[in-house]
Amino acid sequence: MPRFMDNPGCFERHFQRRFNNPLFTIDAAGLQEDALYLARKQDEDDAQRFQESFQQLLKDMVELTAREETEVILDHKSRIDELYTLCASLGGDHSSEKQALNKLNDVIMAAIRAAAGNDPQAMEELAREQAAREIHLNLLEYALVADLLRSDSPVGEDELVATLLSEDTATLGTIMTLFDQQQRQELQQLADELLDELDLDEAQRQLYQERVGVMDHTLQ
Repeated sequence: MPRFMDNPGCFERHFQRRFNNPLFTIDAAGLQEDALYLARKQDEDDAQRFQESFQQLLKDMVELTAREETEVILDHKSRIDELYTLCASLGGDHSSEKQALNKLNDVIMAAIRAAAGNDPQAMEELAREQAAREIHLNLLEYALVADLLRSDSPVGEDELVATLLSEDTATLGTIMTLFDQQQRQELQQLADELLDELDLDEAQRQLYQERVGVMDHTLQ
């Protein structure tokens, strides 16, 4: 049995998720120490890449001028959002970095509002965008959401259904809000098909059927 970290990054987290999990059709014997080492190395590289990008962003923010071009401001905002998603998927406690990124976002939003002037339509759009961002940040508190939203997500497309069914019902219900109506319907159908294919004992099947029920409930 591998010795897992208590608060791993997204790659080891997905390794843990798959290990001895009947929902995944891979051979558990293939998930041994070498693969775990590789996952941890990817997580370490992630953390280093984040810190380097974070420090560069701080430097660039300091150099912003009051009359900076809109394109530059929006580019900084995009970098902040990308770094926040990356940060949310890292192992360990990064609450201070998240707080700093939120403060940087506040600075950017203040500059965008100033540029908008008294345009009521622009201000309304900014308010909607900020509300959507708050919802997005709340969702990123769920580790799986952060993992799924990465451009290099460790969760393969063929593993998505098994990954979703590995979550508890309360978390699954929230995560399903990431998907539109058609996607949820397709995922629920694929989940039913997966359970039909697997050789599960009665307790396991009942547990996973309850989770499929949660997926189905989101379609109501």
